Amino acid sequence: MRGLDPRYLAKMDEDQRTFILTGPGKRFQDDFLSSKGYHCYVVGNTGSGKTQKGYWLCSYLMHTETIIWISTGKNDEILPLLTLGKPVRIICPKGCDVSLNIKNKETGKYEQIPDHPEVVQINEAGTAWWGVKKGHINIFEFRNCFWSKAKLSQWMGDLFETLATWTRLRMMPGIFPCSIFADESQWILAGTRISTDSHRVKTSEIVTENALEIRGAGGRLIFFAQDFKNITPASRENMLCTILCRGAMIDSGDNPRLHEHCTGRQGKKPSSFKPKHGKVVYADGESSPSFLPWSFPLFPKREADREWIARVRVVNEGYHDQQPKEAEQQEECFPELGRFQALAIKPEVQEMVESRWNVPEGGIVDD
Repeated sequence: MRGLDPRYLAKMDEDQRTFILTGPGKRFQDDFLSSKGYHCYVVGNTGSGKTQKGYWLCSYLMHTETIIWISTGKNDEILPLLTLGKPVRIICPKGCDVSLNIKNKETGKYEQIPDHPEVVQINEAGTAWWGVKKGHINIFEFRNCFWSKAKLSQWMGDLFETLATWTRLRMMPGIFPCSIFADESQWILAGTRISTDSHRVKTSEIVTENALEIRGAGGRLIFFAQDFKNITPASRENMLCTILCRGAMIDSGDNPRLHEHCTGRQGKKPSSFKPKHGKVVYADGESSPSFLPWSFPLFPKREADREWIARVRVVNEGYHDQQPKEAEQQEECFPELGRFQALAIKPEVQEMVESRWNVPEGGIVDD
């Protein structure tokens, strides 16, 4: 194991320091955390804890790398990021706003949370990289800021094209080393198997073509998907580290080494994993330990933070590609197209729900 700086260890919480000193922890430190630019692919079915494993990775990488989290627009997804102990900056397109409101226990009304994260508005997709701040968890809140899916796709293409071009020209702002997280990565990186949208396919090509260059600069891509083939084959080849979650199944023709871990020949099958389980497989196709998955913690770790999240809601206002009044009229005419999380909850329980963290049992609409 490479020597660890005591100042680095001091940044970790007690659980992290304990884990890093174990055999699997040493391997994780040496073959992933210390390997700047090593991309990671988190694969598993719905409910397998992929996003939770993203928070876990973020909780380690934030000590040494700039964190950039590309939000999927799920209402409660970004909230655990506010409990990791780092300042948060939210970056969104001009004409939009993101506010985090908490329910006052005495009045029952929602108010802006104390120490609200800084919200930075940008005119163009490429300028988002100039809005990133080191030492912070930076959240790109883009997906709910567009009325048109085509314009959203074009925005994401411009975002990664700027990253690729300016990295190649060595003119990027000082965000490296960095980790870029993209949950449900198929909405950014989908190949033709998932989408025929020209903008999305173009974005996939841009990221794929420049993944090695981004890696060379110290940029780490961390993608999440329900199926191994949800992103392009070339993109998958660049994912040097893989976390197999519950339900992950990979064909031998797509990746023979990962296939071995999915069949039971290399230990417990992912089909029998619990949501807290995951198996980390490194670039050489090996895992540590070989036959058992890891047990990942639930985020937020503290019960007080979980109670806090249950009272907080994320409010998105405005669209970058439409005037607010026009957008309000369209939402009123087509409520099923609204972007708020209540639409993922059965109508009869919507009014009593303030957060997906306190939805009554059976209140979530099945996929």
